Amino acid sequence: MKTVYAPCSSCIRKTKHEVLFETHQQRDEETRDTYALISCGGCSTVSMGHQRLWVDDGSIDHSYYPSPVSRKAPSWTSFSSWGLMKNKEEGALSALLLEVFQAVDGGQYRLAAMGIRALLEQVMIAKVGDLPTFDAKLDEFQKKGYISLIQRDSMRATLDVGDAAMHRGFLPTEQELNVALDVVEGVFAPIFGHKTEAEKLADRVPPRPQRPPKS
Repeated sequence: MKTVYAPCSSCIRKTKHEVLFETHQQRDEETRDTYALISCGGCSTVSMGHQRLWVDDGSIDHSYYPSPVSRKAPSWTSFSSWGLMKNKEEGALSALLLEVFQAVDGGQYRLAAMGIRALLEQVMIAKVGDLPTFDAKLDEFQKKGYISLIQRDSMRATLDVGDAAMHRGFLPTEQELNVALDVVEGVFAPIFGHKTEAEKLADRVPPRPQRPPKS
């Protein structure tokens, strides 16, 4: 079977793929298109590859569907483990977080930055109420123990990235968005992702034995 090297969204790297099906099209004299269904040799994930050959200079453009991802969403963002097991409000936050990851994967960096800003604001509103300013929300969010002082400063910087993308046309890099997502995951994981797992773990831990009374 024919094989090609292509990015895999599950393995998060280029892997050897088997070509399951391939077809060729030539719509004009300038380009030749090849479409192929490909299966990752490592994890068997199936995707579609599109290759466009430019006849005049022999250059080739590649694209893949779904778009290759550079970062995996953490396992606790899945609807089965978080969103739908909680309330409608938390389910909406889960969906928004997944949309942010999809925007990063699709190269829509301004939209991702705006989504991160909205995500952090919504989680603060959910936990401390809709206070007048971001700083007021951050202060109350920290005061109630959801974040540390260091995390507060990181959240403030991350919110500023979203503000700049929204109001001043700032285009963050993929690396800057990955830093922002690190901040988001650091805030969300203890509140939503790890809480349920920790509760299950606590249920499995045997209780401490009672000490005998002192004579």
